[in-house]
Amino acid sequence: MKLLYFVVAAVVGSVVLPASAIANDLTLGNALERVLQNNPVLQKYPYQQRMAEAEKLQASLTPNPKIGLELENFAGSGTNRGFENAQATLSLSQLIELGGKREQRIELASVKQRQLNAEFDYSKLAVFAETAHRFYQLIRLQVLADWSQQQKLRLDEALRVALERVEAGAVPPSEVTRIRLQQQQVIAKTEEITGQIQVAKSNLSAMWASAPDFTQVTGKFSSSLRLPTDVEVEEAVNQAPEFLRLVDSEHLLAARVSTLKAEAIADVTLGVGVRYDNQLNDSGLVVQASMPLQLTNPNLGFIQAKQAERDLILDQQRVVRQQLRADARTLLARLQANRNYLERIRLDLLPIARQLEQETKAGYAKGIHSLLMVLDAQEELAQLEYQQINRRYAIYQDLLELERMTGQSFLGPEL
Repeated sequence: MKLLYFVVAAVVGSVVLPASAIANDLTLGNALERVLQNNPVLQKYPYQQRMAEAEKLQASLTPNPKIGLELENFAGSGTNRGFENAQATLSLSQLIELGGKREQRIELASVKQRQLNAEFDYSKLAVFAETAHRFYQLIRLQVLADWSQQQKLRLDEALRVALERVEAGAVPPSEVTRIRLQQQQVIAKTEEITGQIQVAKSNLSAMWASAPDFTQVTGKFSSSLRLPTDVEVEEAVNQAPEFLRLVDSEHLLAARVSTLKAEAIADVTLGVGVRYDNQLNDSGLVVQASMPLQLTNPNLGFIQAKQAERDLILDQQRVVRQQLRADARTLLARLQANRNYLERIRLDLLPIARQLEQETKAGYAKGIHSLLMVLDAQEELAQLEYQQINRRYAIYQDLLELERMTGQSFLGPEL
């Protein structure tokens, strides 16, 4: 699988960084570097890779030769009493593996090693995806904090106008009180967002098992993301980690079956030695050869079981691919719906809401409109801005989910 670290592309392509970033601010690239170095899930893989390398080394070893000593015709009765008629045989034997057993063991260990390396990539993908998810959660909260501050500025302006009208005797003091109540509600909401930011910072830094040591994360949501096409997603589904895991399992089972078949082939043991006859004071060479009789395949049941398991995995590959395609289509439809509504907010709704807010505020200063109309107009504008923030955030989350699901980057063209 060509693993694309989509979050790395997002650093440049989808998070627009200010020209002068504060040293204590955290970028997505910084976060990913910390995750790669210190994430607890990823820390185990170097050890497992060493274990897999050792297993491959073990598979490559050949059987050691055997040395034997055999004594006959001694310590018996009659002519075999004592050692006068004893015979001694010193032999050296070697097991010769047939059927490519060693090669199949090495291949099985190599497949396991490749599967482990692929699993490391899948885990990095999942950890990076979760890191990006938490990073963008923090971006959203920071944007909401700015949005809440903008609400407060609008209310401050409304309060200034209301105080002037109260002093002129045009409106009762209750209108000032009403605005101050709204201000306190905004302040309370801002404090809530501030608390959520602290929680989100802790959640993000937990990805590298550390306490937050940054003031804020740097970036903002881009308004010009290109959504993937149906064809791009269809092609990406074939590289999805969930699907490739099944492909890896199929390869491993195929290697196990080949190993079991090789193990079922009988090996030959060859030996050579020297025999000494004490009675005749004579010696001679001895040659040995032995092979077990394989009347039945000792691994037949295991082979059939592994083949059945492989057939099951092949069927699961089909089901998983269909499910991934269905999920990807759902994400694409949701992405398109969110982008369409976001465009409607940006092009149509927000300009009208800003115009309404300005007109009612000017009308209130002239005594044409009531305070309630001003506050309603400000609330309409604030809610549209809130929806815009959430829709942009939703697009990012769906894109990240699509990339996590397929293991491919759809943000690369934005670089």
